[in-house]
Amino acid sequence: MNAGVSLEHNFSMLLLKLFVVLACFHECLSDLQVHHKGYMLTGRATGDFVPKITPTASPQPFLPLLAPSPLSTFTNSTSPKLSGLCMLNFTAAQSLISITSIDCWAAFAPLLANVICCPQLHATLVILVGQLSKETGVLALNRTLAKPCLSDIEQVLAGQGAGDGLNQVCSIHSSNLTEASCPVKDVDEFENMVNSSELLASCEKIDPVKECCDQVCQGAISDAATRLALKASDPLSMDGPHVLPQHTTRINDCKTVVLRWLASKLDPYHAKEVLRGLTNCNVNKGINAPSILSS
Repeated sequence: MNAGVSLEHNFSMLLLKLFVVLACFHECLSDLQVHHKGYMLTGRATGDFVPKITPTASPQPFLPLLAPSPLSTFTNSTSPKLSGLCMLNFTAAQSLISITSIDCWAAFAPLLANVICCPQLHATLVILVGQLSKETGVLALNRTLAKPCLSDIEQVLAGQGAGDGLNQVCSIHSSNLTEASCPVKDVDEFENMVNSSELLASCEKIDPVKECCDQVCQGAISDAATRLALKASDPLSMDGPHVLPQHTTRINDCKTVVLRWLASKLDPYHAKEVLRGLTNCNVNKGINAPSILSS
């Protein structure tokens, strides 16, 4: 009996290790594909990559530069049933959505929740809302649209193989798409209250190793979030070691708003790298779930 249990445990661990290796390989391929796309757009003429067709010959198949994802045969790709109410641009963030669906693959999402799936999902929410703010001028969704948008995000991810019920696995709520308790959400007001140029300089490019030690970007985010939170608070009540719990919650909610602003200034891929780098610092410190990304 013990031998059977041990065999089943070893098999489960083998599958888990295999998935981690494939997920890492998938992200490496995604990174490489992004760099290839940038090179194709800037370094060569378009005609260099178009197959030449003679008038008398049949068209020859065009071979892609990269093979498909190693997990593409294991994931389902179905058309999601969207609400039609959400303004988030899933098409522009397709590469990000693809990475998230693999990181939250149905078979392993609960097992790898705090290490892989949930950090990536939180980053995806931040980036989607941040990118939308470039059109709306607002760093949050209103409470009416937040619920259908969260449902749409889950539908899109599930359509590409992600697990069901990610909102429960990662403790995601519709409030994660709103400003929650942060008193500032308008881009113009944000930039008037925060030293935005210094914030961007501190966070637009981070070294994942140095950042965990020096906390340059993390410090800039905390300072900006505190400035925003002060709008709705008595400054004296937030000074010193005895900060009230509601003020701590407000600062954490404002950190999410700050991260959305940063995501609006970077392309989705670059923003994902920054956000995941910040998350890794929290994971390495032994913090459960990315506190700087979730609220």
